[in-house]
Parts: sequence; structure tokens; C-alpha cells
Amino acid sequence: MRQQLLIGALIAVSLAITATGVASRALPAYPDSLVVIGGDSVAQGHGSDPGHPYRDTPANSWATGTNSAVQSIYTRILAANPAIRGHAFNLVADGATVSDLPPQIAKAERLTPKPGLVLVEIDGDIECDGKDTSRIADFRMQLGTALGTLATGLPTARIFVVSTWGSFPSYVTYLKGLSLDARLKHAGKSLCQLVAAPSGLVVPSHVAYAQKTVFAYDAALAAACAATPRCRYDGGAAQRLTTTAADITLDQENLSIQGESKLAATEWAAMAGFLSGKS
Repeated sequence: MRQQLLIGALIAVSLAITATGVASRALPAYPDSLVVIGGDSVAQGHGSDPGHPYRDTPANSWATGTNSAVQSIYTRILAANPAIRGHAFNLVADGATVSDLPPQIAKAERLTPKPGLVLVEIDGDIECDGKDTSRIADFRMQLGTALGTLATGLPTARIFVVSTWGSFPSYVTYLKGLSLDARLKHAGKSLCQLVAAPSGLVVPSHVAYAQKTVFAYDAALAAACAATPRCRYDGGAAQRLTTTAADITLDQENLSIQGESKLAATEWAAMAGFLSGKS
């Protein structure tokens, strides 16, 4: 009887160890490859090189960059998983809209090795013509279809959707700190041109319109992602990013190396548990 009990106990311990091992192996590791798709030029590091302030500098990308000063998502994963070395792909096309995602997704599906993480940063659909709210439902539908295609085509990849970067209060503070000539670069009739000419004063109604529109599109990002398997929205983390003059590029529309670094740190914090498979 004692011998049977002992054998039973040993079997139970063995099964527990085996189960623990299986569970451990089933826990997703950091990905061996990643890709960023979309149309936000900050993902290409646009304007971040002071020597070439009007061109893309992918090495400074918050997502896939190799510049150690940025500490991109790629380099942060590399520190935890050396297998990702050389497997960071950037398919972002500056200014691309949601209708441009399908060909980018098709390219992502053909990559070798297959991406284990897909970063999505898209903001080119905002037109600031006073009719943006009428297009949000269609944007959400198209994005949902694109994300569904992505989830099917890359069935083991995690998808991370990024909100529109930069808090409005901090950007308005930045604008007010510029010289009049620099501020007037933001002047114009578009509802997203935040400065009046020739006064150079920030127009509160334009700020309100831009903020309302961005928030509405970000809500569509969140909703489309929530309906997609293995997709996580950043919860508005990028939208809450506080920017200063040192974070903004010469063209006043993109992020400097310092700004790219801040965005990388912000998104890394937002995706940490999701990325490691712990939440």
C-alpha cells in the first residue's frame, strides 16, 4: 500500500513538472521579427536628421530604428531576444491612408521570417475640411477589414495599433513659444492649421476641431483593433505624449531624435505585457 502511494505521488509530481514545462513553452516569447506599416512619417524618422531635415531617416524610427540614441522597439526587443537581429522591417509610406494598407499587408505577409509583431501607425485619413466626422465610420470599417486580413495572413503575429502622437496642450504650448515667423508656418484656412495670419495667434476653434477629430479617429483605431484577434491598441499612450521644442523637427510636423526616443519609450511601456505574452 505504501509503495502504491509512493508511486502515485511520483507520478503526480512528474505530471506537474510536465504541465509546468508545457505551460512555459506555450508562453509566447519576444518576437523573432517585426514590421511597421501605415502612413505616419515619424515611423520613418522623417526630418529627424538635423543635417537632412526634409527626408526620411529610418535609422531614427521609434519602431524599427537602429540609432542607440532612440532605443527603438526593435532595439529593446533585441536586448531580450537576439534572434530578432536584422529582422525589423519598415513598410510605412509617408502620408499613406487606410486604403493603402492592403498592399503593405500583402508585403508583410511575404516577409521572411514572418513577422511576430506588426506595428500599425496610420493618421493620413484626416483631411481637416470640416467633414471628417462623416468619414470616420468608413475609416473604421476599412481598418477593421485590413486588420482582419492581417490577422488571417499572419496567424501567429501580435498586432499593436498606435494612437496619433502628441498631446494638444503641449503642442499649443510649443507653438506659442515659437517666433512669429515660425508660428506663421502653421497659418492657413485649413481647420488643422492652428495659427491665424498675420497675427500669428493660435486659433482656439481650430485647436478644438483638430483635437475632436483626432480623438474620433483614435476611437475608431481602438474599436477596429478590439474586434481583431491578437490586436492591442496603445490606449491613447502616444496621444498623451508631452512634446517640447526639443522633440519637434525643423519642419514642425515630426519628431526629432529626442522625440522619437520619447515615443519609443512610451509605446514600449504601453505594449510591454502584451509583447512578452504576460497580458
